[in-house]
Amino acid sequence: MKKLYSAFVIVAICLSVLMYPGTYARLYHGLIDIIALLRLSNFSSRDLPFTAVDKTKTPVVFMFDDGWNSVYSDAYPLMKRYGYRGSIAVIPGMVREREYMSYSQLAELYMDGWDVLNHSYSHLEDMYFRCDEMLSEYMRAREWLNRHFFTRGMNMIVMPMGECNPYLIPLLIKKGFKSIRTSDNVLLLRRNEATYFPVKTIHLLTDVSTETALAELMACWSSGNSAAVLFNLHKIDEIDDPAQISFSPQKLAALIEFIHANEDKFQVVTYSCLLDKRSCHSLRL
Repeated sequence: MKKLYSAFVIVAICLSVLMYPGTYARLYHGLIDIIALLRLSNFSSRDLPFTAVDKTKTPVVFMFDDGWNSVYSDAYPLMKRYGYRGSIAVIPGMVREREYMSYSQLAELYMDGWDVLNHSYSHLEDMYFRCDEMLSEYMRAREWLNRHFFTRGMNMIVMPMGECNPYLIPLLIKKGFKSIRTSDNVLLLRRNEATYFPVKTIHLLTDVSTETALAELMACWSSGNSAAVLFNLHKIDEIDDPAQISFSPQKLAALIEFIHANEDKFQVVTYSCLLDKRSCHSLRL
């Protein structure tokens, strides 16, 4: 009788999985996220390897906006091969949505030394003149990042659409945010002032060739100034998308391999490491 009952239960479970696959997939991914949350709650950035910033080299940051899943599947293994870490500007409202990374994937990258930055909660458009609403978006994203133990970059803002209304800056300073990255500039927020951080942003979009990216990189190095290079990317994909924000894995690989072959000139660092400029330990802002 017990064997018959056990067989009945197994058949019932199998049928329910076949009839409602989405429900069980959500339960499975939810369990994986809970495990990641427990691991991250016991994680300290001090456990990461210490790497001194070499001031004789040009710092290079790979920043990936939005949190696309292809960053985890394509960019992460490629950079890990050379011991490099990147930075992700995440949209909490899109976590685990189609084509976006899950919480467990973000947690894995974070515990491997990647930054997880504040890209607003929802990535709303046409918000330039709505400063109060944008402030609320950043505070809501910070709350989510803090609650999920992504504290290293929760006060480092990456502007959606790359624009920043000057009237928003004092509001962000008052709320304790520490930096702003627009399309082309980085601002450090300190007390009652915002100062520019020297950086050359290179946007790696669909129509940008490896040769063009390398030429800009070398031009920055040969100029001899103190500016860092920030490669701004989104999707890592062979397929062109309507927004033209994809950059192919092959082009990214060629770029990373060039930097690796010229490590006497360049040092790949995370965004928080760049702004700290003392070590590649995380900077809790």
